[in-house]
Amino acid sequence: MVRSGLSLADLAERHRPELLAYLVRFLGDEHDAQDVCQETFLRAQRAFARLRPDSNSRAWLYRIATHNALSTLRRRSRMVARRVDVELDGLPARGATSGEQRLQLVAVTTAVSGLPPRQRAALMLRQFHGLAYAEIAAMLGGNEAAARANVYQAIKKLRALLGGPNP
Repeated sequence: MVRSGLSLADLAERHRPELLAYLVRFLGDEHDAQDVCQETFLRAQRAFARLRPDSNSRAWLYRIATHNALSTLRRRSRMVARRVDVELDGLPARGATSGEQRLQLVAVTTAVSGLPPRQRAALMLRQFHGLAYAEIAAMLGGNEAAARANVYQAIKKLRALLGGPNP
C-alpha cells in the first residue's frame, strides 16, 4: 500500500488491526503487543515527515513494528529467562477438542516460540498473513532470498522438532 497522500491517522486506522495481530503472535503476549504497537505508531509519527510519498507505508510500519518487537524480546530475555508462548488464536487447530489435538497444538506453539526471532517473524508473515517473500523482505529488511531462507529454516527446524518430513 503506497502512502499516496494518506495521513498517519489513516495509516494507523488501516493497518493497526493487522499489525497488532502480527505482534500478538510474534511476542506471545497481548500486553507486550499493545505496547509495541503503540510504540510503533509513536516512532512512525516522529519519522512520518521523512517518508517519501511513493513509499510502501505498510512495509514501513511492519519494519518499525518488527524492530520494536525484537527490542522487546531482547529486553525480555535479559530480564527473565523464560520461554515465550505463541498466541494460539488464529491457528487452524484452535478448536481442538481432543486431548491429543491440544497436546499437538501446545507442542507446535512451544516449537515456534523457540525459533530465532527473525525466522519466527518471517514464518508468521508468510503463514498467518499470506505475504509474498518480497513483502516479507520489505517488512523485515533484507532481500527476498533472505526472507525465503528464514521461512525455509523455520519450517525445517519445526519439522525436526516435531518429527515431520524434511523439505
